[in-house]
Amino acid sequence: MNDKLKAGRMKRRLLIAILVVALLIVAATVVVTGAVPIGTVVLHLDKETYHPNDTVTITLRSLHTGSVRLGNYFGVERFEDGNWVEVPLDRVWTEELIVLLPGKAIRQSFVPVEDFLETPESGRYRVVKEIQVGPIHYGATLETQTLYAEFRIETSISGQQGAEG
Repeated sequence: MNDKLKAGRMKRRLLIAILVVALLIVAATVVVTGAVPIGTVVLHLDKETYHPNDTVTITLRSLHTGSVRLGNYFGVERFEDGNWVEVPLDRVWTEELIVLLPGKAIRQSFVPVEDFLETPESGRYRVVKEIQVGPIHYGATLETQTLYAEFRIETSISGQQGAEG
């Protein structure tokens, strides 16, 4: 009987250790990939650092059991003096409803040098995307969520200054 208790305790400890490791792996994946989870919807970018003429690819993936509703619009903000400030974009947005079903993803992209109204500067930025999540049935109450994914822009000028100094 004593051996059975010891074996049961060992199994529980092993199971707890495996769960802790799995949670650490998931957390590390989110940190490394730049994915920002909100509930069961993930917004992430293809890279962490871009040059002004690079294409920034945004991916929104639904792991939700219901539907995710969104439009084409997304915003970009720059971190300045401790605050996030909207970056004016030179884009035309169409008003359409996109329904993202469970397990599906949508990609959007922009090029800072082409889509920013002002010349992109080196610094910290983030993409801002508003979505609505809820059950798939008619008349369901939807919850509005705002998703963020941070990135950096490095201009060649700041890179040259760093090499000189």
